[in-house]
Amino acid sequence: MFKLLVFCALFMVMGIGHGFNHGQNLKDFDDFTILYNKLYANTSVRTFANYNFINNRNHIAQHNAQEERKHSTYREAVNQFSDLSLHQIINLFPKAQYTVPAQNSTPTATTEPTDTDFDIITGMGLTIDVEDQGTHCSSSWAYAAAKAIEIMNGIQTAESTPEPLSAQELIDCAGMGTGCTTQNPQTAFDFLKLTGLATAADYPNNNGLATQGVCVTDQILTGIKLEAYSTIKDGDDIALKRFVFNNIPVIVEYNPDTFGFMEYSSGVYVPPKKTKAIGSQFLVVVGYGHDADLDLDYWRCLNSFGTTWGENGYIRIIRSAKYPLAKNAIFPNTL
Repeated sequence: MFKLLVFCALFMVMGIGHGFNHGQNLKDFDDFTILYNKLYANTSVRTFANYNFINNRNHIAQHNAQEERKHSTYREAVNQFSDLSLHQIINLFPKAQYTVPAQNSTPTATTEPTDTDFDIITGMGLTIDVEDQGTHCSSSWAYAAAKAIEIMNGIQTAESTPEPLSAQELIDCAGMGTGCTTQNPQTAFDFLKLTGLATAADYPNNNGLATQGVCVTDQILTGIKLEAYSTIKDGDDIALKRFVFNNIPVIVEYNPDTFGFMEYSSGVYVPPKKTKAIGSQFLVVVGYGHDADLDLDYWRCLNSFGTTWGENGYIRIIRSAKYPLAKNAIFPNTL
């Protein structure tokens, strides 16, 4: 009798465990795969992705219920990462490595901030495309570097719609074998002091690659060249705010290895005090402000997860001495 009860219990657990594969859940997952053009190596991989999708969607619903009760300051939503487990996310976004000292230059002269709310993009009337690095290559270092230079170039040339620049060139030509794993923006800037950055039209981005490609050398002889770059000391958010106020896009390293960050949809993101892992995603800080409804100060950052992630590709992160944002911060100084 005891064995029969154990068998029945196991059968019920297995039935519940496989319940995600039926009815509306299956249709929702099929719609998800079509929307994000998902392809899986085999049935087993697809089944695991299906399980992750249902699990993550349930987590999102639970989190948003907490947000509606004012127990959270941001909302989450299904996006291109919703078929990944936390373990897969950690593997996709490893910690960046720094092996060469920065060729730091004296920063551009700046003035102290006077505005409580400031945004480079809207303030300068720029139209900037939000890029999508895809779900196969940890290439934010290249996308952030290209976007920071693109923004600065638009400001310096008074071009309100600057031409998008090629992150793929940086991945292929400056990646040094780690373009999809542990590379960092400083490597991109060092490379661009020697050669030019092509436009994305001339050297197209390819977010379907899981490894860096072969450098197309005839495309990098012309383009925007970086004369100098500067860095900000870790934790110096006062300097970070000052440079942003002076229309300087600053790249920072941020830990993406949490469901909250990966599924972020809107609001002011407050990271958990403890995380299971620390990886690297590079963001371009373009502004700061205050959310009156939440009574929170925030940074506005441009990510490279496409426009379906976050607030049209941007994230607002809490601005507080308890949560310093300036980490391995770097910015183009002179083009």
